[in-house]
Amino acid sequence: MTSAIEKNADPYKSSSFIGISLWMCPIGAAGEAYTKIIQEAAEEYGTFDFKVPHVTLVAALLSDNVVERARELATRMTPYEFESDGISGRDAYFQSVYSKMKTSEEVKRNNAIAREFFEDDCQTNPPYVPHLSLVYGDLDANQKEEFKLKILQNQTTLPSKFMVDAIQVWCTKGEVDTWYCIEKIPLTGKKI
Repeated sequence: MTSAIEKNADPYKSSSFIGISLWMCPIGAAGEAYTKIIQEAAEEYGTFDFKVPHVTLVAALLSDNVVERARELATRMTPYEFESDGISGRDAYFQSVYSKMKTSEEVKRNNAIAREFFEDDCQTNPPYVPHLSLVYGDLDANQKEEFKLKILQNQTTLPSKFMVDAIQVWCTKGEVDTWYCIEKIPLTGKKI
């Protein structure tokens, strides 16, 4: 497996990760609905129940001052919306099955601000594919298709849109069961 530290490597294929990650977490009923989907999948497929649904803003940050810089970043962003664009997946532990998010102008803008802000700290820099993972694990192709079909047949459980109003700073070093939230920082920027 490729080392996750190599610039532009794909750290999502391993069950272990590196650095600090900035997450955008759905609030309210949408967060609860995604949590339920993740828990049910974990029970059914024996995968890890990571409990915190999120869309990664940037990941694999290694500098010592990520929290301080994330606080400053939050002053340049306002609460914004993600909209689901179907169910997908790939051969990657952290992206086994996920809800694709539409790449709206607001989503692109906020990711661009964050990437520019942490340009020298990102240890990986793949193209931004906004998504909310529903399964962390190594499911085979049949299991992925079965799970996607269940979600699509019960569209009412998958929120079509959700708001985010804070950056959650997570230590994502090592195995997923050792990850923890360092700080939740409200988005306090002014609308443009």
